Amino acid sequence: MSEMQNPHNYRKVGWSMVLVAASLAAIGVVQVWIGPDVLFADDMQRDKTAFFEMCKAGNYMQEGCDMFIQPGNTLYEIPRMTLDDTEESTMAMEEPVAEVSQVSAEIVSIPEGSGAPGCEETDECYIPATLNIPAGTTVIWENNDAAAHLATSGTPDGGPDGVFDSGMIMGGATYEYEFSETGEFVYYCLVHPWMVGTVVVE
Repeated sequence: MSEMQNPHNYRKVGWSMVLVAASLAAIGVVQVWIGPDVLFADDMQRDKTAFFEMCKAGNYMQEGCDMFIQPGNTLYEIPRMTLDDTEESTMAMEEPVAEVSQVSAEIVSIPEGSGAPGCEETDECYIPATLNIPAGTTVIWENNDAAAHLATSGTPDGGPDGVFDSGMIMGGATYEYEFSETGEFVYYCLVHPWMVGTVVVE
């Protein structure tokens, strides 16, 4: 009888196959058991590395980044920032803010009823009748009367001098003019010549 035909040899081969199968099954069980932990540990390492890079980019000033600069931490070599370094970094991040120029404006009111003679007796055709302002100020005429009025530089006797002319300011409307040069500017209403005002620019 040959060795392969010996029943005893068949039993040896059978037990060997059983042992191999059992070993493979055990390896599979171990891989399944430790697989998630290995992946979890790998994810933790990636997250920690990403957090470190974020801290490094922000000069380790964010919350939680002090874990990388604790004494005795040899995982990363990180120089501890000094107060001077922090101040210089803050100053470098600050951007200059453009200054916003302040525009000065004054209002001259054209009161109700100024379209009828009589307001000149109390100097209330334009209020205030005389306005003192610094150069660069904008004057705004507000027409609070129902009738239309004008604010034209010049005098009723001499006529317009061409410095400024509002045109017709309808009731409820406004006209504005910026006085950039110093001097005394008399103006009046072409429609109602008794209405006279003065702007003094200093």
